[in-house]
Amino acid sequence: MNLRNVFIPALAVVLLAGMARAADTHTAASAWQELQNFSMPTPPLDWQTNSPTQEQLGKFDDQEEAAALAQADRARQFYLAFPQDTNTTQARLMEIEALQEAVHFGATNRSDELDLREQTAVDDTHVPETTRYQLRLDQIGRELQAAKDSGADMNATLEQAGRELVREFPDGPAGYEILDELAMNGDLLKMFDLAKVMAGSGGPPELTGLGTNLLNQIKVVGKPLPVRFTAADGREINPTTLSNKVVLVDFWASWCPPCVASIPGLKKLYEQYHTNGLEIVGINFDDDTNAAEKCIAVNQMPWPQYFGGYGADNPYGRQYGDTLPYVWLVDKKGIVQDIHGRVDTEAKIEKLLAE
Repeated sequence: MNLRNVFIPALAVVLLAGMARAADTHTAASAWQELQNFSMPTPPLDWQTNSPTQEQLGKFDDQEEAAALAQADRARQFYLAFPQDTNTTQARLMEIEALQEAVHFGATNRSDELDLREQTAVDDTHVPETTRYQLRLDQIGRELQAAKDSGADMNATLEQAGRELVREFPDGPAGYEILDELAMNGDLLKMFDLAKVMAGSGGPPELTGLGTNLLNQIKVVGKPLPVRFTAADGREINPTTLSNKVVLVDFWASWCPPCVASIPGLKKLYEQYHTNGLEIVGINFDDDTNAAEKCIAVNQMPWPQYFGGYGADNPYGRQYGDTLPYVWLVDKKGIVQDIHGRVDTEAKIEKLLAE
């Protein structure tokens, strides 16, 4: 056998394969460069001085929609043609981003396709976790909007979304934020249920702590008020000084807009019921004591205040949470009766005063 005759064809095969791979690489590189050079249409310069008409705006939106769809199609062609290329995952994400733009500008007929592409990326562990999380949030946002437009029960829809996010992405804050808000506005059973989901998610302590703190609040109900301190003005706050009074405990901070917004209502309650036995106690979370004192002075808040700062420095925040505001109501025997004191506050106070 002539080994030379065998070797030369084999070498030719190797060389041809190498040339083909080089050609493929060159084509992939060119296609990838083309994808990266894409840019959306820019508004005409004269729009800076002459406001466009609605018709012009509509036509421009159509141009943006068409450009985004073209980019989505090019990105898809790239990763189908070059499935082994190192830029394949990025091309898939480019397609999704372009489809998001297109749907935003009116290509609602591609919404199902966008959902499918996003779900594929969310399920792909090769996609960075932060990207998968953001894509999931985009999906959830559209689902919530569709539910709202259809008149669905938004509390139930939000709860489902929050549970899914906490289960799928325990390191991401959005699911916890949704469930925490629902828990604070729900009854004790709902609060307990959602708090357990958050506390047991396996996420980082700063997020699971939202659930743990809520569980600690629930444990307070039916127990003596666990609040004792010397107020900023020197008043002693303890079971003896609060004996035979209905107490509203306000957990607040001057940097918390809902907290500040509730001050006039608290003042009205204080003025109306203080002589009948109502006391208000403030647990303040301002790190800047001067800011808290200024807020108290401006709003003329006469009740005693505890200045504990924010976060771990505040023992009440550390134990019960720093998602503000929240309000507890305590009966004349010093027993915490309600940790949803921001709901139907006046009626609850009247009932406790009558006991």
